[in-house]
Amino acid sequence: MRLYLDEDLASRELIARLAEGNHEVLPTLRGELDADVWAYAQREKATVVTRNGPDFEALVGTTPAHAGLLVVYLDNDRRRDMTFGEIALAIERVAALAATEIEGHVLVLNAFRGP
Repeated sequence: MRLYLDEDLASRELIARLAEGNHEVLPTLRGELDADVWAYAQREKATVVTRNGPDFEALVGTTPAHAGLLVVYLDNDRRRDMTFGEIALAIERVAALAATEIEGHVLVLNAFRGP
């Protein structure tokens, strides 16, 4: 998958794990407005991965034909929050879906974390 990691998830560990899974991760724009980040990702046909769901979900409505949005929600308990390893595994599970199931959709990665 071609991915854009929002700066709230752009860690070396996650980028390395995704690269191991043969995902292309675009460079992260730092300090940019969410609208500019969204526009960049759409120009690059990249699925956005973020913990900032509400702001990006609002942008989805402005772009009906988008490359997809993958959201990670925090559980407000660090012991239950998804680790970078779990996020990478959830992205692998999403990547197994048909592109038509990702493009134009918002998917919550927490639902793909598995057992």
